[in-house]
Amino acid sequence: YTGDESSTTWKQISGGLARISAGSRTNVWGVNSGGGIYRYSGNDSNPWINIPGALTDIGAAADGTVWGVNSAGNIYRYTGDESSTTWKQISGGLARISAGSRTNVWGVNSGGGIYRYTGNDSNPWINIPGALTDIGAAPDGTVWGVNAAGNIYRYSGDQPG
Repeated sequence: YTGDESSTTWKQISGGLARISAGSRTNVWGVNSGGGIYRYSGNDSNPWINIPGALTDIGAAADGTVWGVNSAGNIYRYTGDESSTTWKQISGGLARISAGSRTNVWGVNSGGGIYRYTGNDSNPWINIPGALTDIGAAPDGTVWGVNAAGNIYRYSGDQPG
């Protein structure tokens, strides 16, 4: 955003992040340039809670689901609200990840390969034809992506026609 800074359209929140994902008003997560992971506290005067770990991209969904990837391409699902370990590693390798919901998680790897979460941690990813550099998944199953040339795509594989 490069609009008029005096505008009331955007309110600056203190802190510094490189990537951010907002699943809902209460499920906002980000990572900074050093890999630090932060969860929004709900309080603008003390907005960020540091979460253990290091990630380069993060995807937060409205249902509370959070996934992330690190600089090595390792994939993690947040489990800090359900167990003593903060993150569970899921096999595979991705560069970007987006979580629309617990059942609608998508990612792309460093080579442009597109992957959809199967819902089964023991066989977690199905390759989807195409090549993208970033992806966005919504709670209703909608998925959008962009490729290296800047072309924009909407996934229609689950819909008739």
